[in-house]
Amino acid sequence: MNNEEIYFNLHPVNFLIISGTLQVYVIAGILFFKRTDQSLSNKLLAATVLVVNLHITYLMLLDLNLDNMYPFLLWVPYSGLTAIGPFIFLYTKSLTTENFTISKKEWILFIPFTIELILQVFQITYSILNNSLYYNAPSDLIITAAIYAFATGSIFHYLRLSLQKINEHEKWALKNFSDLKEVTLAWLHRLITYYRIFWIFWIPFVAIFLLIFRFQLQYFALILIIYLLLLIITYLTYWIGIEGISRMNLVFLRQKTVPVESKSYANLSTQKIKLYIQKFESLMKDEELFLNESLNLREFSNQAEADPNLVSYILNTHLGKNFYEFINFYRIEEVKKKLNDPKYKHLTILALALQSGFNSKTSFNRIFKQTTGLTPSQFQKKVSDK
Repeated sequence: MNNEEIYFNLHPVNFLIISGTLQVYVIAGILFFKRTDQSLSNKLLAATVLVVNLHITYLMLLDLNLDNMYPFLLWVPYSGLTAIGPFIFLYTKSLTTENFTISKKEWILFIPFTIELILQVFQITYSILNNSLYYNAPSDLIITAAIYAFATGSIFHYLRLSLQKINEHEKWALKNFSDLKEVTLAWLHRLITYYRIFWIFWIPFVAIFLLIFRFQLQYFALILIIYLLLLIITYLTYWIGIEGISRMNLVFLRQKTVPVESKSYANLSTQKIKLYIQKFESLMKDEELFLNESLNLREFSNQAEADPNLVSYILNTHLGKNFYEFINFYRIEEVKKKLNDPKYKHLTILALALQSGFNSKTSFNRIFKQTTGLTPSQFQKKVSDK
C-alpha cells in the first residue's frame, strides 16, 4: 500500500464507539479490582465485558487504519469470542449458587478459548516473521471462519444455559420470598436476552464483512450497518457493566434448600393438613405477618412451627399457590380493604401499598392487576362510583 493511501480514519461515529470502549475498560477495571462479597462474580463479569471490548477494539484498529500505520498494534491477540459464552454462564451460575467456586471441570469450558489464543499467536508470529499484517496470512481465512463459526454456536449454547439457570433461580425465589426486589435476576435475564438477539446479527455479519470486504469504505451500505452494530454492542456491553457495578455489593446467593419431595408428606391426614392451613391463615389474618415486607419462607415456617418444605408442599399442592403468591394475596386484600375504608381516603394508593407490606410500586401494580384484573386506579374509581 502506498503512503498516500494510509490515513487516520476518525469521524464522529467511530469516535462514539471508541469513547464507549474506553469507558467499558474503566468499568471492567472497577469490577475486577473492587473488593466486595461478590468479588468472584464481579471478576467474571469484568472478564465478560473485557473480551467483548477487546473484539470491538480490534475492529476499531482496522477502521481507523491503525493496522497499516502501526502494524505492531496487531501483535496482541484481541479475539476471545469463544470465551464470551463460558464467562456469561459462570457469572450467572455464581449469582445463583451458594459458595460458588470454579471447579476443575468448569475450567474445561475454556479449552476452545485456549485453542483460539494459540491460533492467534501462530498468526501473529507468522506476520512478524514475514513482515506483514497477520490477517494477510494464507491461513487467516480458514482460522477466522472457524473461530466465528464455533463462537456463534458457543455463545448461543451458553446463553441458553444461562437463561435456564436464571429461570430456575426465579422459581426458587417465588417459593422462598414474599418480595423479589433483592433476589430477582430478571434484570440479567433481560440483558442476556438482548445479547442473544444481538449476536444473531453480529457474528455472521462481521465474519462475512471481515473475510470478504475488510472494512473497505466503498461498500457504504455495509459500512453503515457495521457501525450501527458496533454502536449497539459497545453500549450494550457498557450497560451490562453498569448494571453489574450497581449491584456489585448485593448478594445474589441461592439459599440451601432441600428439594420438596411430595411423597414425604403423602401420608399426612386430611385433618392434619387442614390444621396447618388454618395455622397459615391465622398467621396472615390475626398476626398479619404479610406486613413484613422482607418476609421469607424460613421466617414464616418458624412462626408456623413447620418445616419449610412442608409449608411449600401444602401451599403448592393444597392451596395452589407458591409462597410469593400466598403472601401477596393477603397484601392485596389489605390494600383493597383500605381502599374501601373512608378512614384511609387521605392516603395515596402507593402509601396504602407500602403500609400493606409492599416495598415496590412496580411489583405492587403488577401483582394488583394480576390478582384483580384491574389497575389500582381503576379499582379505586370503581369503589368511588359505588
